[in-house]
Amino acid sequence: MTWSIIARDKNTGQFGIAVATRFFAVGALAPHLKSRVGAIATQALVNVFYGTEGLRLLERGAGAREVVAAVIAADAGRDHRQVHVIDARGGIAVHTGKSCVDWCGHLSGDGFSVAGNMLAGADVIKDTAAAYAKNAALSFPRRLIAAMRAGEAARNAASSPPPSSYAARRNGPILACESTITPIRLPSLSASKG
Repeated sequence: MTWSIIARDKNTGQFGIAVATRFFAVGALAPHLKSRVGAIATQALVNVFYGTEGLRLLERGAGAREVVAAVIAADAGRDHRQVHVIDARGGIAVHTGKSCVDWCGHLSGDGFSVAGNMLAGADVIKDTAAAYAKNAALSFPRRLIAAMRAGEAARNAASSPPPSSYAARRNGPILACESTITPIRLPSLSASKG
């Protein structure tokens, strides 16, 4: 179970990424962003090259669509991967490989993209996007977290609780924003208090 939102704050031009998953060390692998350049989230069977090479291409002036086309063309495993990109001009491009685990998909809106795989259903993505769109009055980081909380509520409504392994409960969402160079570990949205 993984889903993420990448966005560009229209007021400040800052980029941000929030991701929730059971995958260990996601904060070191999935989010890639650079000030005034863009943001990239790579997930499913993560290929860190998508982030590092994608940012290099964005920095050289490529648009989001060019970046996605280039990184997936160079990867024989692209059918098992998911990536979404937002460039400095607000352009968005997404790739969800045909072999990603269901439910998988993506949804883009004005200045943001939400993508996920191995989800309980499409409502996780839809509710994440809707919450981001309706919470424009919040600060950018809080808006990203509000979106992820809405996705988490949809996930919980559509499925049974996650396995009770300690690692799964403790592996909460990661938020990476330009003003926060190091990803911040946030408390799990669904962790029990016991």
